[in-house]
Amino acid sequence: MQERTTIAIEGQSQKIIDLIKEKHSRLTTIFKQSSDYSDFEKKLSEWAKEILSEGEAGTDYYEEKKTGKAVFDRLRWQDFAAIRILDYIDNTGREVEDKNLRGEAITNEPIKILYRALKNGTGGGKVAFFLDMLYLFDQLEHSQQHSLPERAQIEDWMKRHPSGLDQEIIQLREQNRDRILNKIIQKIDSGEINDRKYYFEDAKASHEDKLAIARKWWSERLFHLRFAFRTPKTINEMLGYSLSDETMHTLMEAQEAGIPFFVNPYYLSLLNTQSIDGYIAADQPIRDYIIYSRQLIDEFGHIEAWEKEDLVKPGKPNAAGWLLPDGHNIHRRYPEVAIMIPDSMGRACGGLCASCQRMYDFQSGHLNFDLDKLK
Repeated sequence: MQERTTIAIEGQSQKIIDLIKEKHSRLTTIFKQSSDYSDFEKKLSEWAKEILSEGEAGTDYYEEKKTGKAVFDRLRWQDFAAIRILDYIDNTGREVEDKNLRGEAITNEPIKILYRALKNGTGGGKVAFFLDMLYLFDQLEHSQQHSLPERAQIEDWMKRHPSGLDQEIIQLREQNRDRILNKIIQKIDSGEINDRKYYFEDAKASHEDKLAIARKWWSERLFHLRFAFRTPKTINEMLGYSLSDETMHTLMEAQEAGIPFFVNPYYLSLLNTQSIDGYIAADQPIRDYIIYSRQLIDEFGHIEAWEKEDLVKPGKPNAAGWLLPDGHNIHRRYPEVAIMIPDSMGRACGGLCASCQRMYDFQSGHLNFDLDKLK
């Protein structure tokens, strides 16, 4: 992979680099006294090991490879920074094949990027990277203290953002629920929807009576599976036609690309359709699960796996160390979590999230929402 040595640092990044030089004189001295990158790396490594030697357990943990909770609990906040720097140095030059970039080889070189930036304002780093470097050396030199926040502080932080427990949010979602149910009632009355379980015995009942019945349906899991919305046009209709033309264009492209849609009524009711002061963009995390991005559309059909643990070869452990049977029924990534995917209606899931870790299996059709076929 060609080194990115000529990418000029944008203005904001340069300000952070200047702040790093200003705050951390020892780092700047090491840089100035280094004849080249190898010398800089050596001196930086010596500094990090010096920090470790000043504590009770740093050297044991890093050099002697002594692990376990007893050793870990004796590490200082500075030790974590020193160990992280040493790990960066130890793994400099290591190449990783990124399956999310269609197999592009990514070279690990954070310390080299920092060196280039200190030297001549190039190196390919972005604002977030240099902020991280600033905080890392703050931590190393103990100018950034580590302390757990008090309960009152956490509760104060939580109050800054609206939640689903706020009465106003509850009312908004009830309005969203009724808007969706009214649309469904209209489709049942017109014959567009014909379901053997969810129908009105008295077709001539008042709309208010039908809405009361539909609200009871709302509490049933099967109702949300039966009435999950599968097209961008239906989703937009249920959202009161509130999606922008640009968003609809993206969703239509997603449909053409073969990305399935399966959004149950409850999940859709969590999205706001009005711009209300105090709640603008409050639903963004949930919206990002439902509204597909341009990046997903571009990658769909080329996804091998979201993470390396998803790659399974018969008879060999995956990256997490688990030996999995052939097929697509057991998904194991985390130490204490196994995902069981049956060859039945349970394979459909209750809805499809844009960030689903098994999106690559929807490409091949192993996962789908053809409930009649799965039944």
